[in-house]
Amino acid sequence: MRGEERPRALPLLLSYDNRSGNIADMPIGVSEAAERLEVSRQRVLRMIADERLPAERVGKSWAINEADIARRRVPIGRPLSMDMARGFLDLAAGIRPELSARDISRLRVNMARLVREVRSDGDPAGLLRSWLPHRALRREMSVAEGDLPEVFADDRFVISGISDKRAGMSSPRMGEGYVEEQVARKFLEDHFVVEADDRARANLIVHVADVVPPISPVVIAADLADYRAGREDRQAQAVLEDWIDSGSYDEKLLFGRGRP
Repeated sequence: MRGEERPRALPLLLSYDNRSGNIADMPIGVSEAAERLEVSRQRVLRMIADERLPAERVGKSWAINEADIARRRVPIGRPLSMDMARGFLDLAAGIRPELSARDISRLRVNMARLVREVRSDGDPAGLLRSWLPHRALRREMSVAEGDLPEVFADDRFVISGISDKRAGMSSPRMGEGYVEEQVARKFLEDHFVVEADDRARANLIVHVADVVPPISPVVIAADLADYRAGREDRQAQAVLEDWIDSGSYDEKLLFGRGRP
């Protein structure tokens, strides 16, 4: 299968269900399937290639039954509040959150679900996108390429996302990290960082947070997931897999009694 094929319009393929007397669901294409599953188009193609999503070749396109989409769709959770998002990321870093026992228990349920999603090769990136939008304000910025080393060296800039070596995607031409809200304006002015007028020209992703979270594999994966692209989603999966396989976490603190 050629993963980079451009999608083409599918012919009208309606079939009659003799048992119900109704017209069966019309197959949909890869792009629409990706939209409904809230994953990248590349991930849908990968699911087809791995035979985890039934599909039929129609010319140079794929036809996917809507019922199979419904069975595969990862339920998207509600966004965590700022305090709960902070607690979730503290927990991922091995820090007991300053929350009630009930709230910590809820976060442990989420953590166990994330681990199950990783182990089943589901869509952990989609879960992190849905849970953690309130962890920080993500800003796509532009800075002179020659100034990036100074940005990286600034103590106010906490490297994360693609710039963290654990992501396996670091580039000297692109940067990503967190800055505390109270120093963000001065930081941007000091380095002549401006809003990118075009997403394609953004070379610095700045997450402005009330409190910078401890940079754990979960934070890195969440940052990668925010790109909403196949490559970054796959890297988010890989980062989480490495973390889980390493066992470098306090299992009792992370999951309590509800171990995945």
